[in-house]
Amino acid sequence: MDAGRAAGRRRRPGGTAVVAVTPPGADAEPTAAPPVLSVGLAVGLGGLAAAFLAAGTPLAGAVALVGVALLGTSLSAGSVRLCAAAGATLAGAVVAAAATAAPPAPVVGGAVLGIAAWDVADHGLGLAAHVGRETTTRRNELVHAAVSLAVGGAAGAVAFGGFLAAGGGQPATALILLLFGGVVLLAALRG
Repeated sequence: MDAGRAAGRRRRPGGTAVVAVTPPGADAEPTAAPPVLSVGLAVGLGGLAAAFLAAGTPLAGAVALVGVALLGTSLSAGSVRLCAAAGATLAGAVVAAAATAAPPAPVVGGAVLGIAAWDVADHGLGLAAHVGRETTTRRNELVHAAVSLAVGGAAGAVAFGGFLAAGGGQPATALILLLFGGVVLLAALRG
């Protein structure tokens, strides 16, 4: 029994003994690290957000890359505070892009992807705190990411539609509508 230890013995009706074996370390505490899928999704979405924002203006792309680095650090350290700082940095990148009169499509796309990246990272940290890395959470993570992107996409579509309806290419109008869409998105995700 070097592959495990006997967890219990019981007899079948015919008198045959059955031994249940548990793997070594099965009673150990779960690893308090975010699931690998959440880490990959969050950093990937953050990277896409940085690419979108860099298409609008290089300054916003650089700020977004700092946010992605903070996001990765927060996930490897298991720090909710660093994750919040990463989200704030990604939001700052969106504001920087909108303030420099970047085209609205990359700004809205970067905002949606940045918020989704932060949300997926925050959810991964929550899973780590509650169930650990060893528990199978793949379906939960994928559904959460899909819903986050769907809600963000809908809010982004409303913001972009409002920009197109305003006409004239007013950057201030786009910023206000984008921020409104972001607030609606956050309210939907947290509600």
